[in-house]
This record gives sequence, structure tokens and C-alpha cells, in this order.
Amino acid sequence: MGEDFSSRLSCWLATGALSVRTVYQALKACERRDGASEGSGWLFFELLWREHFRLLHLKHGRRLYRASGLPGRVRPVTDDRALEVWRLAQTGEPLVDAGMRELAASGFLSNRMRQIVASYLVYALGGDWRGGAAWFESCLLDYDVYSNQGNWLYIAGLGTDPRGGRHFNVQRQTEQHDPDGRYRALWTDGAAGGQ
Repeated sequence: MGEDFSSRLSCWLATGALSVRTVYQALKACERRDGASEGSGWLFFELLWREHFRLLHLKHGRRLYRASGLPGRVRPVTDDRALEVWRLAQTGEPLVDAGMRELAASGFLSNRMRQIVASYLVYALGGDWRGGAAWFESCLLDYDVYSNQGNWLYIAGLGTDPRGGRHFNVQRQTEQHDPDGRYRALWTDGAAGGQ
């Protein structure tokens, strides 16, 4: 939460109003002037992921949209109700529900929260990753097909990552990223920001 938790460049990048090359050059100039930081390192890393997902689409095209993803592994049958519970922020998991409320109310969700809620849909609820990807498409102001599809495949273990998916432990994520409960309180039903 706050002004410094995100670059907020994603909308500009998604619409093509700003190029990755321009951001990279500005980032390097900032690092020369002020020194590299953890934040500048993460921004660079996320720009690389963004470009990786474009390359993935160039190389694999339609294969990225199959239920089985790139490896062609058949995923277990999914629970259609899970998608609805997740989409409506009624999972009963406070951090996940807060993230889903933020997405619905603002059209934005930090990269970390995107991964947490995506992982929860796929692994905790047994939901279809493609339904999650479609929901993000309908909500995100910074929607970009390459990053969205690539990230969902990555979480579901159906992209190019050899680890076989990213299952986030919600309790651990809560302890690390919202230990005081401020984020969850902000996006609780009835809270000023969560309507």
C-alpha cells in the first residue's frame, strides 16, 4: 500500500504509451545517479519477465491457451464453483479476498498479490487457471495478453518454468507482506477502500 509499493508503469507499458527500452534507460540513469537498490533490481527483473512472456508468445502462439499449457499435461478436473467463490472474494481467506476486492474496485493488483490470488485459485480451490486469466483480463486496467497469459501459465506450472508451478503459502505471504493487517483492513467488505 502507499505510493512506493509499485512503479505504476504497467498501464503505460500495456498501452504502448511507454516502451520497456525507455523505462530501462531511465532506470539505469537513476541507478547511475543514486545507486542501485533492491527496488531498481526488482523493476529490472520484472521488465525481463515482461519481455520473456512476449518471446513465449512469439515462439508458442496458440499452445499457450490450451488447458494443458505447453507441456501438454492434463490438469485434473477443476471445480467451476471455485472460480465464482474466488471472483466474488468469498474464499474465506482474508488476504486473498482482500486482493480480489482490490482488483474489482480499482482495476489494479500488485504483482505479488496477482501471484498470491492466482496460486490460491489453482492450488487451494482447484479452479481452472484459464478462468482466472479471463477474469484478470476483464478487470485489469493494465491488462496485457502476453504478461497475463504467461504469468497464469507460470503459476499453474504449465509454462516454461521447470519447477512445475508456484504454490504460494498464504499464511506465510500474510506474515511477510501484511503482518499488521492494514492491507486486509483496507479491502474488507464495508471498508472505505473496499467498496
